[in-house]
Amino acid sequence: MSRESAGAAIRALRESRDWSLADLATATGVSIMGLSYLERGARKPHKSTVQKVENGLGLPPGTYSRLLVAGDPDAELARLIAVQPPPAAAARRADSVVVDRHSDTDVLEGYAEAQLDAIKSVIERLPATTSNEYETYILSVIAQCVKAEMLAASSWRLAVTAGADSTGRLMDHLRALEATRGALLKRMPTSLGARFDRACARSPLPEAVIAALIGVGGDEMWDIRNRGVIPPGALPRVRAFAEAVEASESADRGCSDTDGGTEDR
Repeated sequence: MSRESAGAAIRALRESRDWSLADLATATGVSIMGLSYLERGARKPHKSTVQKVENGLGLPPGTYSRLLVAGDPDAELARLIAVQPPPAAAARRADSVVVDRHSDTDVLEGYAEAQLDAIKSVIERLPATTSNEYETYILSVIAQCVKAEMLAASSWRLAVTAGADSTGRLMDHLRALEATRGALLKRMPTSLGARFDRACARSPLPEAVIAALIGVGGDEMWDIRNRGVIPPGALPRVRAFAEAVEASESADRGCSDTDGGTEDR
C-alpha cells in the first residue's frame, strides 16, 4: 500500500466515527494541517505523529506501518473497522454527545472517496514525461485505480442490497475512477513493457543473459514481460535494450529492401 492509500485508510477510519479533522486534532494533539498531510500522504509523517493518531483512534501500535505494507489494503481496512473500539472521551464533541458509527456502506463510500482524492493527489505530482520513472509511475497509479474501482463496485453492490442512500454516490465514484484510469491510459506511450517483451522474443540472447544485462532477477524479468512492471532502477537499461533490438531489426529490414531493389534492377 502506498503512503497515499495508508492515509486514505486513516481518513476512512476517522470518518467511520463521524469525526472531523478538528475532532481528531483534539483527540491527538496533532494540528489539523499535520493530520491533513497524513491523510493525503503528502509527506512522510513523523513517528510521534503516527503514534498520536493511532492512540487517538484507539488503534494498536504499529497500525500505520502495517497499512503501508498491507498486501490487501481493502481487507486490512475492513478488519480495522470491525475491531474499532468506541470513540475515546477526549475525541467527543464539545457538547459531550457520543456520535454513533456510520453504517458499513457509509464507511466504504468514505473510503472510495478518499481513494479517489489520493489518486488525484498522486496524478498532480506525476514526473515529467521525459523522466525514466514516468511510465512506471503511471502504471502504479493505474493499478491503484483498478483496486479502488473493485472496492467501489463491491461497495455499490452492498449498498444496493442494503437499500442505502449512498448507492448513487458510490456509482459516481466508480465512474470517476473509470474515467481517471482511462485518462491515465491515454497518457501512456507505447508500452515499454510490451516493447521489451517483443525484443526479448526476437533477440538471440537467452533470457537469463538479458536479465543479467539489465540487472534484474528472474521474478522481476517475469513481471516486466508479463505485467509491464519495471523496477525504476532498471528502466534506462530496459529501454536501451528494447531500442537496440528495434534498431537492429530496422537496419536488417533496410538492408533487405536494398538487396531486393538491386535484384529487381
